[in-house]
Amino acid sequence: MPTNKNAQIRYQALDKCLSNWGRRYYIEDLVDACNDALYLYNGSSIKGEGVKKRQVQTDLDFLESEEGYRMMIDRIRDGHRVYFRYAHRGDSINNQPLNQEEIDLMHDALLLLKRFQGVPQFDWLEDVENCLYSTSKLGENIKSVVSFQHNPYLRGMTSFYQLVFDAIVNKRVIEMVYHPFGKEVRTVTVSPYYLKQYNNRWFLIAKRDDFDYLSNFAIDRIEGVNETAKRFEPLADDFDFDEFFADVVGVSVTGEPPLDIVLKVKDSALGYIVTKPLHESQSSHPKHLADGDWEITIKAQDNYELQSLLRSFGEQIEVVAPESLREKMKETAQKLCEVYHDHHCTNI
Repeated sequence: MPTNKNAQIRYQALDKCLSNWGRRYYIEDLVDACNDALYLYNGSSIKGEGVKKRQVQTDLDFLESEEGYRMMIDRIRDGHRVYFRYAHRGDSINNQPLNQEEIDLMHDALLLLKRFQGVPQFDWLEDVENCLYSTSKLGENIKSVVSFQHNPYLRGMTSFYQLVFDAIVNKRVIEMVYHPFGKEVRTVTVSPYYLKQYNNRWFLIAKRDDFDYLSNFAIDRIEGVNETAKRFEPLADDFDFDEFFADVVGVSVTGEPPLDIVLKVKDSALGYIVTKPLHESQSSHPKHLADGDWEITIKAQDNYELQSLLRSFGEQIEVVAPESLREKMKETAQKLCEVYHDHHCTNI
């Protein structure tokens, strides 16, 4: 039985009744207690009709089950009626060890939270995890039912992520030793504003003291961070990073107007692209072409991440327009063809 908020509210209401030996709770009383609790927490009964006897009976069975709380519930006959209470005075589900369903949920919740390793607010996670593994069955052979994309070997996460995060929160200017790909190491002074994840990497969005625009810096390319006493340059109060990145794929904002991009998509790739759009601006209704292919449109800035994403589909996506982007894709295809010259590529 999946545990949701309303179910937990019912279990707690039933637990309060069953642990009260000073009153006899018949099935109607338990139904009323569940409905009162749901109304208190939700403002209304479920679907406006409330919990029925059958649901309460099912809940009682769950409280007794191995998958639930393993409680012992007495059903005591009182004439033609039956009232319910725990078999032992003082029993409560809140005194019981975690059941298997709760353990599984906590296990997967911990996996999710551990993605924030290195962030100051989540330092307590290690202590919580150690405590749970030593005081419950969480440390036994439990298989996760959820998997998240995470790269534990990404450089810079343990060394510099926390320092950068602190600088953003405290509005401190930092001096970074930064090593761009294929270039010399350099030292840059920045006012840091925002951290963004893309393609399993983290990027710092900041303003250099010698530039008038925002730049992005890959965390795994940082080789040193020092806080300075220089004046922090705040962004405008109404600055919105969601809006700032609205026209781009990835993190590279060129500042150029977004392009109206027309793509020709093979039928074999359409399902994937429809269910996982290339960009939030992607047309919701692909146009079916006479040759069996499909046409979709997006509106985005031309940047490295966009071209990389389109290249990842190979021959399944063709850039139809604009011509400038089409030419860039053709040049890349030609260079790739030259790499595989032994396959007798012809000019494209």
